[in-house]
Amino acid sequence: MEIDSSWLPTLLCALNDGIKYNDRLKHSETVKDPEDIEEWILQMLQFKQYLREQLSGEPKLLEQYGEYLRD
Repeated sequence: MEIDSSWLPTLLCALNDGIKYNDRLKHSETVKDPEDIEEWILQMLQFKQYLREQLSGEPKLLEQYGEYLRD
């Protein structure tokens, strides 16, 4: 599967927003099992690492979007 680079900013922003939102959510009083959320956050972080690895072969894109790939 290939993802057009024009979608990369949207993908990275959505991923980072998802990580932030779920990190806050796991501390919410409404959450009964924060371990489920932690597992989901871990999966998103692994996906972020995968994107880093994929972009390592594309120096121009990595330079352009690298700031969004930091943890």
